[in-house]
Amino acid sequence: MKTLFTGACERQRMELYCEYIKKIPQLLAQLASVEDMYEKAVTEEEMLTRQDPESVSTGLYAARLASTRDQCLSRAEDIKDQLRLIFGLKAELEEKSPALRELAQKED
Repeated sequence: MKTLFTGACERQRMELYCEYIKKIPQLLAQLASVEDMYEKAVTEEEMLTRQDPESVSTGLYAARLASTRDQCLSRAEDIKDQLRLIFGLKAELEEKSPALRELAQKED
């Protein structure tokens, strides 16, 4: 049997790789939630156009929806940036780790 985990550095790479693998679905789930919140805010904004524009409540609710929409846009970009970073770090580990390279190879 060939030993894959040949030292502390390789073990650390594997631990980091596992953390990245766990983080990706979490971030994707967060992104889906943020996109859902955004779509709901847009839908409500469209519905709000059919309400009395002079109403104080309508104005306050419109402001809240606009704020929610803006926060969703900002958060979605942040999550996408985090995903790009994690995918990049994961790719770097795959490139540098002899163990990961060997595990990814097809057996002939």
